[in-house]
Amino acid sequence: MDKDQHMNVSQLLESEPGLRVRAVDASDVTAIADFQTTCWREAYRGVVSQAYLDRVDVADRERRWSERLASGTRRIVLAEIGATVVGVVSWGLADVDDVPALELMSLYVDADQRGTGLAGKLIHRAVGTSPTHLWVFEDNPRAKGFYAKQGFRFDGHGKVDSDTGLWEQRFVRR
Repeated sequence: MDKDQHMNVSQLLESEPGLRVRAVDASDVTAIADFQTTCWREAYRGVVSQAYLDRVDVADRERRWSERLASGTRRIVLAEIGATVVGVVSWGLADVDDVPALELMSLYVDADQRGTGLAGKLIHRAVGTSPTHLWVFEDNPRAKGFYAKQGFRFDGHGKVDSDTGLWEQRFVRR
């Protein structure tokens, strides 16, 4: 996606009352980690083991987000209403041969923002309409349905997520 497309999508996102979308810096890591922890505990209840949800805390995620930001392997955008984080999206290039290299690596949206269009707008801000792939937990029908509406299709490939031990499915948009 070119620079003009990013600017147009950012303008569209920011046209929502009180919504601000911006690139992150090191000062945002704790807020992102806290937000992700809250999202996981709500969205993955019944999908991911409760022991995992209880064990992985803000400090664990803060370390990971710090590494991601420092490495430069992911681009990360934050959506806020006022000072409250309501969405985070990250993307980057993966070393793959059989699907588009562009990967949507994470997308988290506050439960109160579901159904508002924010998640779709964040995807568009991140990867636009470019060919992209992503991984989603096999036992997450809500997420799989959402990504299907965004043009992603399960391509028959799966793997075990090394953190949770759960099967993931690869979805691709060409």
